[in-house]
Amino acid sequence: MTAVGESDLSTSPAQAALERIAVGRTKALFGGKFAHVLPNTGVPAHEVALIALLAPGDTVLCLDHAIGGHGVHRTLVDLPGRPYDVVPYPLRASDGLVDMAEVARLARAHLPTVIVAGGAAHPRIPDLARFRQVANETGALLMAEMTCFAGLVAAGLEPSPVSGAHVVTADLNGIVDGSGGGVLLTDDRHLATRLNSTPVARRVGGLPGQSLAAQAVALRAAGSPAFRDRQERALRGARILAGRLLADDVAETGARVVTGSTETPLVLIDLLHASLDAERAGERLRSLGIRPNSAGEHGLCLGTTALAARGFGDASFREAADVIARALTHEPHVTAVAELKNRVADLTVRHLQAPADVCSEEE
Repeated sequence: MTAVGESDLSTSPAQAALERIAVGRTKALFGGKFAHVLPNTGVPAHEVALIALLAPGDTVLCLDHAIGGHGVHRTLVDLPGRPYDVVPYPLRASDGLVDMAEVARLARAHLPTVIVAGGAAHPRIPDLARFRQVANETGALLMAEMTCFAGLVAAGLEPSPVSGAHVVTADLNGIVDGSGGGVLLTDDRHLATRLNSTPVARRVGGLPGQSLAAQAVALRAAGSPAFRDRQERALRGARILAGRLLADDVAETGARVVTGSTETPLVLIDLLHASLDAERAGERLRSLGIRPNSAGEHGLCLGTTALAARGFGDASFREAADVIARALTHEPHVTAVAELKNRVADLTVRHLQAPADVCSEEE
């Protein structure tokens, strides 16, 4: 698959060359015989893939939207006419991991057209071998949604999921640099043709050349040693944060780190049984200058990639983790709030500008 049917939709030889460069760099970073780039379309990569792979009335098995799977799940249920039958698979209550036995049972019962492995906010890397086994047994296509660990794959810290899945998608906003966009990958020529044939994918060919150029530059930067260092620091920072939030003072509030740790630059906090619900917890953190993302009705997702891009190392991540933990553990007095705000302000000043050799990203 080339970038958006360059043979018939490119407006100039220069744009065709940019498409080839972006596609080549995508394949070099993530693997796959065929790649497709979506620079600044505003449409998630997984939406393009699902539209290409599904017909109205088809069934999709994906991670429950409640915690971790809201990106794909929301896309499916929000499409006009709700043309698909969405079957969510749960996380195990005991440890927050995907219950693969339940995935297999649901797949056998519903015979989905597509099984989605991974979720935008789930902190663990999916077991693609087991997912592929279930897909093969039930005749389904396996789609890996690798957004939460795409930076690790690009940096060579995790193997590419392309060899284990029929189609792989990732949205790169806040991962590669500020240019945004997404990628779709496959080793299957027939599926590559289907991905290229979607109306959204074909519209990419009409994008201004600067959009493709920005994507190509961002992908080149993701192959640098500086990018790998940033991803290593982001992953260590997430584990530092998870470790601090597992401490007794936080656990006593009922807040829970989903899966007990993380394998990605994300930490997912379940506040279903916490003294501070997700809405109030999010408001409190934002009042301090910390911007979490919601993860379903009862969860918060905290990412570390943007902080690593600003030069955060282990010491700064420990400081940030302690501020977050203290903000979640009690109703702070005015003096305590002022102290936490000062600590956040100090961290901000110390990392006001990204190091020259690191791509800056938005939180």
